[in-house]
Amino acid sequence: MTQRTPTAHPPGPARTAPLPRLKYLGLQWLLLSAAPVLLLWLLQERLMVFWQWVVSAWSGVLGLSLSSRLSAQGDALVWTATGDGSFAPSPTHIAATAVIAAAVWLWSDRLSDRFHPLKISLRALCLIQWSACLFFWLAPASFPYSISSHASALMGMGFGFMLTIGPMLALGWGILRTPVLHKILAPVAFLAYFAVMLPHKTLLQIWLLEHLSILFMPLLFLCFGALLDLWMFVALYAWLVSTTPAQALAGSGLGLALHGPSFGLGYSPPPAPQQPPPLDPMRRSAA
Repeated sequence: MTQRTPTAHPPGPARTAPLPRLKYLGLQWLLLSAAPVLLLWLLQERLMVFWQWVVSAWSGVLGLSLSSRLSAQGDALVWTATGDGSFAPSPTHIAATAVIAAAVWLWSDRLSDRFHPLKISLRALCLIQWSACLFFWLAPASFPYSISSHASALMGMGFGFMLTIGPMLALGWGILRTPVLHKILAPVAFLAYFAVMLPHKTLLQIWLLEHLSILFMPLLFLCFGALLDLWMFVALYAWLVSTTPAQALAGSGLGLALHGPSFGLGYSPPPAPQQPPPLDPMRRSAA
């Protein structure tokens, strides 16, 4: 009875680390991150002038008791709003708001599992609004914020978020295999969108607070401030990636780039060892 010895196969090529590719991605991320930040820094004063013009134009149309002016350095807006105290909620307003929040909570319980994320979001909003009602019911005079400070905080956080758009896009969109022009235009388009959206979002919240009361300021600040900016960024980024060809997505992620055989990294993974074919049953019985 003879034994079949497996045929020896030459070892595959040694796997080398794609250092040139990693260095290129690192340099590209650094440049794409720094360019939008530098652009914002150079145009900060003009951006503040534009924001002040938007606020002045809409304040008269909406009838807001609000005015803004540039700071002494010209790098921020100084907000002043008259009559903030007149927007304090009354006990009747607090009770009605709490009842409405309870109704929304009960209605969300009827939602099916398909709308579970909506159910959780509505209940989170209800909890925040209930906490605001409790605070204004117990100690309304201790509320330290006004509409003008609310607007100043929203715009300040919005500008700070704009500074992070470049690094975030460079980390995700920048490593995709898209034309360099697209990688440059995407951050510019994002910055232009937020430059227009932020003052209008702030004016809308001011209009709501003046027509309702500052009882809703915690809700607007926590859920529709910086968090809304992040949601909008995620939505815009998802739309941007959805328009990208599949070829650019298939070979651009760092995880894929480190393991993919055909992404121009200068190496290929070693071939899998070949197993000898199994013996035929008839030949095995004959042996």
